[in-house]
Amino acid sequence: MKFFDYMHEIKGVLLVCFSGGLFFTLVLAAFDVSAAQLILLWVCFCLILFSTLVCCWQKKRRRLSYLRDTFGVLEPKYLMAEIADAPDSALEQVYFHMLQRALKSMADQVASSQRQTREYQEFLEQWVHEIKLPVTGIELLCENNKTDVTRKILAQTQRIGQDVEKVLFYARLGVAEKDYLIREISLRECVMNVLARNKQLLIENNVSVRTENLSHKVCSDSRWVSFLLTQLISNSLKYKSARPLVLDFASRDADGYVELSVTDNGVGIRQSELPRIFDKGFVGSNGRGAGAATGMGLYLGAQLCERLGIGIRAESEWERSTSICLYFPKDQTVITQN
Repeated sequence: MKFFDYMHEIKGVLLVCFSGGLFFTLVLAAFDVSAAQLILLWVCFCLILFSTLVCCWQKKRRRLSYLRDTFGVLEPKYLMAEIADAPDSALEQVYFHMLQRALKSMADQVASSQRQTREYQEFLEQWVHEIKLPVTGIELLCENNKTDVTRKILAQTQRIGQDVEKVLFYARLGVAEKDYLIREISLRECVMNVLARNKQLLIENNVSVRTENLSHKVCSDSRWVSFLLTQLISNSLKYKSARPLVLDFASRDADGYVELSVTDNGVGIRQSELPRIFDKGFVGSNGRGAGAATGMGLYLGAQLCERLGIGIRAESEWERSTSICLYFPKDQTVITQN
């Protein structure tokens, strides 16, 4: 708080003080007090008043500075009333107690919301693990009894598995980093495992797959990278064109990074929509035409890349192709998290 701001704040008090001083000056003048004596009294009055104002201003400035610094480092902010110093005046006490009650109410609501979110997350995770059992059972039945019908069922089951993994990641979005296991992984093995898990879905959609130079190794979490690649494959299937779909997987060195690109020859993305494809819930003109789009696949992929320290970029030519490029840092430290 600046001194002039403080003076402006107490301008009413200053007006009363000087009005009183002027009144008593007139009274003393009526009793034949000399001008020199009146001037001396005014000088003493102004010195006392100014000294008092400076002391009060310094005290208030120190108090505001303490509150400002405390608030700046405090987390969470709504605990401010618990550690703030005691109020000075009766008016501050009223405000302080009102603030305490308001912040306590907010803290209770935050705690209740966090508890409900945690319970909901635990329920979703439990549901995902439970739903995986019948899905795995269906896949085994279809693998052991291969017919045209069971192959179609298997393809749809793999699609269900993709959506279940998406639900699991979304449920863990806020704490997904606790489930990371960062180590050196082979991009070829990772891509091949994803293709193997989704082979029936790819066969059902007559997808041709090409892999080029996937000899690079990177430091990341193989499970979540597989999830990311699955989302990219799912998007390519969802937005394929009338032409037979071709998926190209390729990796290369790129100035401190290893780039992994996933390219398809689908309907492509309009240039005006390209900057927004990683936004939550954005489906674009293609998604509206498809009807089954949720706008969550690429959003979750971008969120996962941010947490894993992977760069992601999209390139597209309308009605020709789309390429999603992932950038794995070469100097990423290998760490293990439980």
